[in-house]
Amino acid sequence: MTSHVDQQVQAAIAAARNKRQQQRQQRAELDANRQAGVAARHRAKLKRIYCGQCARPQRRGTYQRCPLGCGTALCRKRASCGNSHLDQCPRRRGVPSIPGEDA
Repeated sequence: MTSHVDQQVQAAIAAARNKRQQQRQQRAELDANRQAGVAARHRAKLKRIYCGQCARPQRRGTYQRCPLGCGTALCRKRASCGNSHLDQCPRRRGVPSIPGEDA
């Protein structure tokens, strides 16, 4: 037979165990919510579009894609962005050599 003191001690131990378990669950839920928030912010960041030349943020309808097909967004407002990008575009073909000219 157990005394009432032993019963109280066992009850206190069980209460502490339950409290720790609840704290673990709460931390796991908060961590899952934090991870979801981080992932959502990352997706939103990747959806933002910046000019490939001047790095200004672009809104819908204010940019054009590279005409050479590399997919870079370029400002429509500044013609210099498009012209400068074409010089360094990875899809740009090399300057053809003049036949008969030795380099």
